[in-house]
Amino acid sequence: MFTTKNFINGVNYCSHAVINLIFPRLCFGCNQLSIEANEFFCLGCMSELPFTEFEKIRDNPVEKLFWGRVKTFFATSTFFYQEETPIQKAIHSLKYDNQPELGLFFGELMGYRLAGLSALHNIDYLIPMPLHPKKEKSRGYNQAALLCRGMTKSTGIPSIENFLKRRTHTATQTQKSRIERWENVSDVFGTNNNPAMLGKNILLIDDVITTGASTEACIQTLLNAGIGNVSVSSLAFTL
Repeated sequence: MFTTKNFINGVNYCSHAVINLIFPRLCFGCNQLSIEANEFFCLGCMSELPFTEFEKIRDNPVEKLFWGRVKTFFATSTFFYQEETPIQKAIHSLKYDNQPELGLFFGELMGYRLAGLSALHNIDYLIPMPLHPKKEKSRGYNQAALLCRGMTKSTGIPSIENFLKRRTHTATQTQKSRIERWENVSDVFGTNNNPAMLGKNILLIDDVITTGASTEACIQTLLNAGIGNVSVSSLAFTL
């Protein structure tokens, strides 16, 4: 039976098919055509991605990163981050090549990886690592916020994108030591002081954790604002 909804779905399907024919999506791993137009890795490469399995390990390396520095309820990362790998290429494309769909894809995957974690049941909200407004405007989006939206889709946990804020724009962290990174971000984050957030349990979402300096500063800011517990989940963890 013909309906407007069926017509629109048909048009959308044809549009995606034409776009994929003209601009085929290549797998980030092998550069061959992906099996599905809405995927970013073929099945073979997907099975070989460097999953950390940290969500299954108590006192994993991400949790240990914050020992003696700041209190976290749990912390994990989905992938290992290494140079010249498909994950590095995909994250670079997410951050610098205007591919927001990658953020939603990875966020949904992150959520599925955490689905069996009992601690996830106590999380009230997902909160993304904030970008300075100037950088977010230049990039067109906050990649951590896209990860949150994808995770909301696979976990059902709502995300709040305007509670944690970056107050000042800082220099790049790439070539800085752990101490220099901490000094660079120690006083750049703040919150909007929403009393409804008092005592809530938060899962802070980031793209890549290296030294953890920025993440640590955000955790401390959240705790100072009256958040009950802060946990951390990042897309990748640098070896």
